[in-house]
Amino acid sequence: MPLIPQITSSNSPEYRHRLADISSRACLSDPLNVLFQRDNVGSSAQVTLESIYKASLHRIEAKVGFGSLVVEADQFAAVACWEPPGVVRRNHDVEELEELAKERPIYATFIRDIEAAKNECLGEGQKCWQLSLMARDPLRTSKGAVRAIIEPFVERSKEERVPIWCVAGNERARDVYAYFGFEVVKVIYSGRRG
Repeated sequence: MPLIPQITSSNSPEYRHRLADISSRACLSDPLNVLFQRDNVGSSAQVTLESIYKASLHRIEAKVGFGSLVVEADQFAAVACWEPPGVVRRNHDVEELEELAKERPIYATFIRDIEAAKNECLGEGQKCWQLSLMARDPLRTSKGAVRAIIEPFVERSKEERVPIWCVAGNERARDVYAYFGFEVVKVIYSGRRG
């Protein structure tokens, strides 16, 4: 059996920066992230690495503020944000979504749909582990790094009898998660379809 790379976790500014950096470089051309950035800065605006980095860092700071963990493997060959049960943020209320929709209508609809799917699948208020911002550094080819940041938490969730929730933003991510036993419970389309 191949050796699994060592993992470490921290909420330090360096770890938050590295997660934002790797995540933004890994998803620079990802259609969902491009859609969300254009929803944020205007449909004609160029989506840049800097804009995705800033948005990623903003999300990470919020998640860390709630108690999430930044986990890396093999010196940041792969990295993710894990939100333990009990620290996963409550769902947005109608007023919050309406306010968000004034500035970012596509993203607000996505959040509403994701939260509804989670409630439908897990039940309202069900505690769970939540995986987000998982990325492999596109400049690295470390074997087992993604496995190293996912498998220990899958095992831990089984021991604790607490489900894991994650959102795959593209087919590649969906396939990676499926490899580790995750199941698709809902497909949500964002933006215009035509």
